[in-house]
Amino acid sequence: MKARKFIVFIILLLVIGLLFMVGSLSYQSGVSYGEAHAEEIRSSQIKDVSPVLTEKFANIQKVKNESHPVTVAGSGRVLPGTIINISTEVQGVLNSPISLKKGTTFSKGNLLFKIRDIDAKLMLAARKSGYLSLWTSVLPDLATDHSDNYDKWYTFFNSITVDQPLEDFPSFSSAREKNFIISRNLLAEYLNIKSDEYKLTKYNQIAPFNGSIVESYSDQGAIVNPGSPVIQVMRNDKLEIEIPVPVKYMQKIKVGSKVTLSENNVEFEGIVLRKGNFINANTQSVPVYVKPDGNHPLYYGMYVQAVMEFEDSELVSRIPRKAVFGKNKIYAFNLDSTITELEINVRSSDDKYYYVDNLRDSLLFVSQPLINAKLDTKLTPVFQ
Repeated sequence: MKARKFIVFIILLLVIGLLFMVGSLSYQSGVSYGEAHAEEIRSSQIKDVSPVLTEKFANIQKVKNESHPVTVAGSGRVLPGTIINISTEVQGVLNSPISLKKGTTFSKGNLLFKIRDIDAKLMLAARKSGYLSLWTSVLPDLATDHSDNYDKWYTFFNSITVDQPLEDFPSFSSAREKNFIISRNLLAEYLNIKSDEYKLTKYNQIAPFNGSIVESYSDQGAIVNPGSPVIQVMRNDKLEIEIPVPVKYMQKIKVGSKVTLSENNVEFEGIVLRKGNFINANTQSVPVYVKPDGNHPLYYGMYVQAVMEFEDSELVSRIPRKAVFGKNKIYAFNLDSTITELEINVRSSDDKYYYVDNLRDSLLFVSQPLINAKLDTKLTPVFQ
């Protein structure tokens, strides 16, 4: 048994030694091969990382110059045809049969407000009483020196009452009669009383049109002075829209031209009432005033979109808005399939197109937006 164990142990040692020797020889052989063929191995392990070129497509259109209706789009503010400040010309306590608040409506001929006029009425009555006394002292002389015209002056005298306006002053029949009446100060005092009567009418303010109160500067019971603004009123039944238009189009816009208006996605018509003869220094535009039809409700201060269209004799090309980048540039497509930046001169525009007047016929341009485009990039055209 001991001999058998010894033999097995010796065999294991021989096997282990053989394996170690074979491994050592293989390692040394591999190192030698690697050193001799290093460059060849390195070259075989390098991957091809050259970029894969992808083809770029672009929609291309051809310029065609023709006569297009010129469309001018803009927005304007609704304004009242009439808006005024109403001030008092006399002094006194303010009273009104209506509420002097914003939004109060009234009709033409209504009493807007009145100034307490008791003092003015009493002073006018006293002046008329003095005028009657003056006539009483003159009538005997008229009966003696101008008997032929006495009835005329006596009738006028009897028509004078302290609480009613004076009637028309009788006309003179002769120069002698005229000199007599004027020398007695009858005509001068008549004119003074008529002036006071007219001043008395200023204590009542009558509505000049159908409208509403926009601003209120005073209220019931307040004491107002001559020249003090009381209310600001506007006319409700005659609204207009002020639309700023570039100066270059003013010769083409005519009074009476139709305008397409829109508000809150509802379209309605209007006509040009007038156009200004002055320029807004900030926008370099001229105001055009448009009268809307009465079917669509509008309110003072509202903004309305407007489109004015008229024929233009000059040729223009139509460029899609999406083709324009920067402020006024497009990409022209060259014969070598590269692109070039090109500035355009915009004559007018609408929601979809710019109308341009500086492009030649048959010029090719890119009709779509390009992202990260370079001028030396080659494009594959897709003609539209």
